[in-house]
Amino acid sequence: MHLDFLASKELGGRYTLAPNFAVSARYLAAHLKAYGFHGAGTNGDFLQFFDVASSKPDAAKSSLSYIVNGQTSSYKYGDFFTSGGADADVQGQMVFVGYGISAPSQKHDDYSGLDVKGKIVVIDGNGIPEGVDSSKLTDEERGQKAARAHGAVGILAVPPQRMVNFFKSKDFKERVAERESVGLAKNDEAGIPAVVLGPDLADKILASMGLDLKTLYETEKVHGQLTPKVLETSAHVVLALQRTKTVTQNVAGILDGSDPELKKEYVVFSAHYDHLETNAKGQIFPGADDDGSGTTAVLAIAHAMSLNRPKRSVLVMFHAGEELGLLGSQYNTDVSPAVPLDKMVVDLNIDMIGRSKPKGDTEKADEHLTDSNTVYLVGSNRISQELHKLSEETNADYQKLDLNYYYNDPANPERIYYRSDHWNYAKHGIPIIFYFDGVHVDYHKPTDTVEKIDFTKLASITRLVFETGWRIANLDHRLANDAKGTK
Repeated sequence: MHLDFLASKELGGRYTLAPNFAVSARYLAAHLKAYGFHGAGTNGDFLQFFDVASSKPDAAKSSLSYIVNGQTSSYKYGDFFTSGGADADVQGQMVFVGYGISAPSQKHDDYSGLDVKGKIVVIDGNGIPEGVDSSKLTDEERGQKAARAHGAVGILAVPPQRMVNFFKSKDFKERVAERESVGLAKNDEAGIPAVVLGPDLADKILASMGLDLKTLYETEKVHGQLTPKVLETSAHVVLALQRTKTVTQNVAGILDGSDPELKKEYVVFSAHYDHLETNAKGQIFPGADDDGSGTTAVLAIAHAMSLNRPKRSVLVMFHAGEELGLLGSQYNTDVSPAVPLDKMVVDLNIDMIGRSKPKGDTEKADEHLTDSNTVYLVGSNRISQELHKLSEETNADYQKLDLNYYYNDPANPERIYYRSDHWNYAKHGIPIIFYFDGVHVDYHKPTDTVEKIDFTKLASITRLVFETGWRIANLDHRLANDAKGTK
């Protein structure tokens, strides 16, 4: 059974940078080849290689201090953390730049009228203001690249609401000090030092502008406006990082379509096959649900497609580095696509579809875990209303699952639409659907094991994704890009 192998202790959790991660890749590639697919990766291989840069903080040599009314407050690593970048020793006046978005084409620029040259900007990068279509934002219009383009020397980022409880957990400082940050090597070289503030530190800094985290989170929920302004405070950030570069790989395979013209277009089925690193105590994180379940589903779909080829071609993408920041899908969309982006008609992405909430379960962590007949769908109506309608009709005709759109609400604080590999396709205007069973008590823990998988549910959702993709692959026209105001 695929899942038994993928979640086995011998693979050690399928961490993207671990030596045995390549074993997982070759396993997937071998099966795609057996099904009649051909490689879409490097030099016609099934493996799509790409370079990544990793950095690990030297906590003892990293610090952050800020000055308010002549009083200096100093903090250690663990009160804040970094998500990559380079060694840094920067200081300057602080400027709050709201969402940190500079998109004049959408008539929104948080930097308008502000001089941030040589200064450190404070950004709430977790929300989207009203009137801004996030799917049309480029990397240059937000975050580190926008700040750097305007001359900022550093970033202090507000923590996302979904991470607050994690920051406050007992072992947070220990875990964050050991945390390795990884990015595409090309992108990692171009940034400026950026740190994410822990909630306590964030509240103290926000207090200097008459704000607090609760107010910001409430503003995010309604896509409200945040008022940028120069602060009467300054900050000093020192980061020391141990840096390495390595190579990893996506697995990419193509099944050619049966129609001479339509085979030039591709229906994409995707899942991430990576998970987490074995920790210092030797604990393995099997990732049976996350995302062994999705990987297994895509393998099954690939096999089924090969038995009766549809009119359009099928591109199967097993992404690496999702857990490290959607790296594999970013590479396949932003850097070197396996097939042209304008030939991808849809991405059906699967991440965690194997768990069901038991009756009588009162675990807080299982609050949003779906039952045995329910699956969350995200993004089906964001780009193509036709896709949403086709998805609904296909389910009604065949599996008759309860399709739940709770996480598709743009105001949902979890922002799931932006948190798995489908996002890197959606931001290029490719219609997507994301299938998801909900976070559970075993999420990112050694207890995410095979024996807890609901295989009946896994099979039902897999069939639904196959049936939806089959219909799209045989349509006599391309899905309409007809959604309005649902970004």
